[in-house]
Amino acid sequence: MPGFIATFLLAAFLFGLVVWIGSTRLIVPDRRALEQRHYDLLAAPADFGMVLEPFEVNTVDHHTLRGILATRASTPGSAVTTRAMAKRLMAHGIAAQGEPRGTIILLHGRGGRKEDMLSIAKRFVAADFRCVVYDARAHGKSDGSFCTFGKMELGDLASIIAEVDSNLMAKEETIGPLGFFGNSLGAAVVLQSLDTMEHAEAVVAVSPFANLPEIVILSGQKMIHRHVPNWLSWCCMKVGGWRAGFDPFAIVPAHSVRKSKTPMFVVHGSLDGVIPVSHGREIFEASTSETKIWREISTGYHGNVLAEGGDDLYEEMILFYLRHLAVRKSALTASE
Repeated sequence: MPGFIATFLLAAFLFGLVVWIGSTRLIVPDRRALEQRHYDLLAAPADFGMVLEPFEVNTVDHHTLRGILATRASTPGSAVTTRAMAKRLMAHGIAAQGEPRGTIILLHGRGGRKEDMLSIAKRFVAADFRCVVYDARAHGKSDGSFCTFGKMELGDLASIIAEVDSNLMAKEETIGPLGFFGNSLGAAVVLQSLDTMEHAEAVVAVSPFANLPEIVILSGQKMIHRHVPNWLSWCCMKVGGWRAGFDPFAIVPAHSVRKSKTPMFVVHGSLDGVIPVSHGREIFEASTSETKIWREISTGYHGNVLAEGGDDLYEEMILFYLRHLAVRKSALTASE
């Protein structure tokens, strides 16, 4: 009997340890350090076609989020990428107009940071869009210990919008038409916001997940073993949700999309092994918008889908935003 009890207690301890570690991996993302490409851009943003203004936001639960407002530089340096995109836009008769056409808020993925999104922003500012990037809670330089996959991040997004709007008003500017760009987790947060906020006038979702539980189960199978039982992943989600104060089983962006008419552009890589392309298709099909675009990148994985799509994809996304966000309506037609 003592041997049985000892074995039982050891088994219970090991089970609890596995679940605790699994829940930690779910709710505590890695905080990536800045890379050399980030340092280069931050040191000389005009060389990348941008002016950068840092700002901070206090959330409803007293965390501080750190962000950057990026606009087109009036006297850019080499700005190779921005100039190349501006040349592409000129072919559509879209020239620099000297003032923002609207604002795009860009949300990074899990384990990412705001500086990752500046490589996207340097293309968007070519169309005179004001871009806002920020470190999500528990990422980069923002406060917070846990990622809640939308539970708290929706309020954070609302706080970011309010802060940017207030800062612009202080400079006698307006935030203008508002668009969103989300990658992976960022896309899922944006999509969940669509049935609670009325701000979005156009959304680009890159590699979004349709529901969180399925992705967690897939992740466990990839990281540990393909025969990891679902009930173990469920236990990790339950414990993670309890620790971070949210219900992982309620994180279903596909449900929110069905309630929104917001114009939507969905991009996904065919070879994505983190979030299968079927999730992107589900999001696209769930959308009830009269204007929606699906782009599947046949050579795209989870981390390289934008690079594989290249400037052709960026150009198409910018034209999509221009149709729906431009203050001064351009001559774009639906076929362009």
